[in-house]
Amino acid sequence: MKKISFILLVGISVSLLSCNGGGEKTEKVDVRTYQLSEKSQTGEYAMQQSSAKGEAKIGGVEYQYEIDRNPSPQLPKVKDEQNNLFVDNVIDLRIIRNGKSILSKRFTKKDFSSHVESAFAAKAILEGLVFDQVINGKLRFAASVCVPQTDLYVPLCVWVSTDGKVHIEKGNVLEDEIPGRGN
Repeated sequence: MKKISFILLVGISVSLLSCNGGGEKTEKVDVRTYQLSEKSQTGEYAMQQSSAKGEAKIGGVEYQYEIDRNPSPQLPKVKDEQNNLFVDNVIDLRIIRNGKSILSKRFTKKDFSSHVESAFAAKAILEGLVFDQVINGKLRFAASVCVPQTDLYVPLCVWVSTDGKVHIEKGNVLEDEIPGRGN
């Protein structure tokens, strides 16, 4: 279990670094582990539910964000080489400015399909979304789609403008930042 936790922590950390750019981080990365789902007789594994809240300022205006990740039994499940079944996740992102919602969006792995190869996506789940920083007047979040219990993942950047428009792009994986490669 410690190995799985470490791999997931490294994956999210590298995702944050892969979105390019410096700046101050305002949210700590938490360890995300797999557990048997509540219906353990089914043998399905699911990530733990998680929530994060925070604030960021753009041009003196404060924005609050809330991120909730939940396993979703309604989504197609992913099977690993040992025939273990993994439940995919949905991630809800809400952003509020001056007491009014500018964004309330539910992300699934499908939202990232134009940046993740279909063969990889068939074996992967949506792992997480974390606030990274403000750059050029936009909120930047790091996301990742990963093969469960491995270090294989695709880092992604989710940009949100001050009017709530979302833009997704693929992040960069630097070979010397991946454990066991080039370092």
